[in-house]
Amino acid sequence: MLPTWLFRVLFFSILISFAASQLFWTWQAHRVVRARRTPLQRWLLGLVLYGALGAVWCVCVVVPLRWALLRDAPVLWSLFAWVRRPEVMVPVGLWIIASAGSFFLMALVQAPGLVRRALRRRNTEALPQPERRHFLQTATYVAGAFPFVMVGYGFLIGRQNYRVQEVTVSLPHLPRELDGLRLLQLTDVHAGAYMSVKEIRRVVGLARELEPDLTFHTGDFLTGRSDPLPQAVAELARAEGRYGSFGCLGNHEIYAGAQDKATELFARQGVRILRGQNVEVEIRGAKLNLIGVDYQRQPRGHDPVRWKSYFLRGVETLVRPNVTNILLSHNPNSFVRAAELGIQLTLAGHTHGGQVQVEILDSRWSPARFMTPFVSGLFQRPSGVSPGQQSFLYVSRGIGTVGVPVRLNAPPEITLLTLRRG
Repeated sequence: MLPTWLFRVLFFSILISFAASQLFWTWQAHRVVRARRTPLQRWLLGLVLYGALGAVWCVCVVVPLRWALLRDAPVLWSLFAWVRRPEVMVPVGLWIIASAGSFFLMALVQAPGLVRRALRRRNTEALPQPERRHFLQTATYVAGAFPFVMVGYGFLIGRQNYRVQEVTVSLPHLPRELDGLRLLQLTDVHAGAYMSVKEIRRVVGLARELEPDLTFHTGDFLTGRSDPLPQAVAELARAEGRYGSFGCLGNHEIYAGAQDKATELFARQGVRILRGQNVEVEIRGAKLNLIGVDYQRQPRGHDPVRWKSYFLRGVETLVRPNVTNILLSHNPNSFVRAAELGIQLTLAGHTHGGQVQVEILDSRWSPARFMTPFVSGLFQRPSGVSPGQQSFLYVSRGIGTVGVPVRLNAPPEITLLTLRRG
């Protein structure tokens, strides 16, 4: 993970780069409109281009500042509700990531040419090279089109390419009665503009075919307070486990002020949301201790010692010795403390696998690396209670998307974990 100061520098650099990209495209739209021959053509084309870019700027201003601007303004809240509609958010989200990526790649391709032109002005003997100019122009067009192609693929195919991820976790002291226990994990559904109730129903239908012993929901059932939480919960609750269904809350339940509402809605459907609580489940004569916590807020800085004292406060009393403990915690960074407490298995989400992962020199990079070393998959650390033994973490890529409705090399995931004694 990055130091806090470097993270802030990168964050504001990205914001500035995005603003620059939108200014660039606004100028390009202006040039295209001015190039039309008749006033009618200029007026009609300007209405389309300026209207579309104006909607982008509106979303980019209203959404980040909604809490500061809209708290006591019902009219503006209505505007925000309109902005949050799928018909607005989907095309705007796609445009934002594609246009920013296109601007960045075109600038990267054009940079050497700009340097050469600057040097040519100093060197009056240098001759222009039409072939090189044509090559750079073609490369610029290709680079500019590439992000739009990839974003289109990530939206139309990658975002809905649901996969059942089967994972085997070997726990040394797992009771023989629990050997082969099948755990279903659903996380980060994000019902809302990018995830319809119909699509959630499709995901749950795939999950039900797995016939799990236990079902776990690990947070972020919605994105914002205007999203259809009751309908989403009703669908998710249909993914029943043979021995019960349990869950924990994510950060978006906090943002939407829906912690209590989500807990109550799930309870009505027979799903128990654990909020700083534990429950012992007896399965075939053996006990399993399930622990659930609300979203664990990230401490400032990246000192592992501070992490240990910050995460999972009060959970010490919920851990049961001589019993297999499973922790449900939306934030995977709580695993450092969970391992120290001797919790054998932690299930988390939150990262979406980065939504976009890029292969660079045989290693994967994703935006989630900025906030956690646990992006997706199975991790292990030495147990702080049982020397020589390991504690495990599984981080699911989740179902939905947030920010932009795109997934590239990080497909949505329905997780099926099988516990083995060994």
